[in-house]
Amino acid sequence: MPSRSEVLRLLDAGLDYAEAGRRLGVPAGQAFLIATGLPADGGGALTAEERRRPGMREGSTQHLSNPPARSPAGREHVRVWLRERAGRDGPLRRAAEARDVRPEGDRAPEDVRELTGLLTRDHDRVTSLVKQLNAVPGGTKGGSAARAARRETLVGLIAEALASHEPAERQHLWPAVRNALEDGDRLADQALEQESGAARTLARLERTAPDTEESDHLAQRLTEELRRHVAFEDAVFARLRKTLSEEERERLGAKVARAWTTAPDRAPDARGARPADRRGTEREE
Repeated sequence: MPSRSEVLRLLDAGLDYAEAGRRLGVPAGQAFLIATGLPADGGGALTAEERRRPGMREGSTQHLSNPPARSPAGREHVRVWLRERAGRDGPLRRAAEARDVRPEGDRAPEDVRELTGLLTRDHDRVTSLVKQLNAVPGGTKGGSAARAARRETLVGLIAEALASHEPAERQHLWPAVRNALEDGDRLADQALEQESGAARTLARLERTAPDTEESDHLAQRLTEELRRHVAFEDAVFARLRKTLSEEERERLGAKVARAWTTAPDRAPDARGARPADRRGTEREE
């Protein structure tokens, strides 16, 4: 344990409590306690005499009592241990595999009809699926057959959501952007180009066996493409909220919601090639 004189000597040398604590191997709040005999979070109740103690600092010392938290899960060897431990937990693994991966709640609830709010909600639902996809170990991380099947299900759900989301945007959102914003043609063209790129990546991902290295790479690419596209649309939405009236946005939102409900369901084999036709999977005769 550092002594009071050691802490005060470092303070007299011009160091703050954070650096003094680091050099002495103790938290900053503990260094303050050693130097002053007072807790760092008691500044609001100090007497005049206590404020004159050696080692006291001007202003609040509250921050010294709450050092930054460091999560051990941020270290790769800890994450490896957690994955291995979870993999050996049979009940936990079976519960995770049985959990419904579909986003909860209505896609177009009665209290959400405004265009940008409705599309943002749908973006969140797709993002939730993409996060789940990236959380399931793939071919490069030793994923099991059950996990490969789960990844395949998630890819199908992403494709299913985008199969009605993007046509509705093309029919109702982007024409409104072209008409309402001065640079609407440029914005709409850029958005449609982004959507086309993500659609090509998704199509390749659907045709690729889920337990392969290529599937992992395509999933990561799709994640980045969708992230950029959602950020782009969020910026467009902010401008639309300033340009279009709420009544107009609600009218367009109702059209989008109606387009979703009338969109044809995708056939089981419309999400890509049959598993036996996927690259990396042998055809069974």
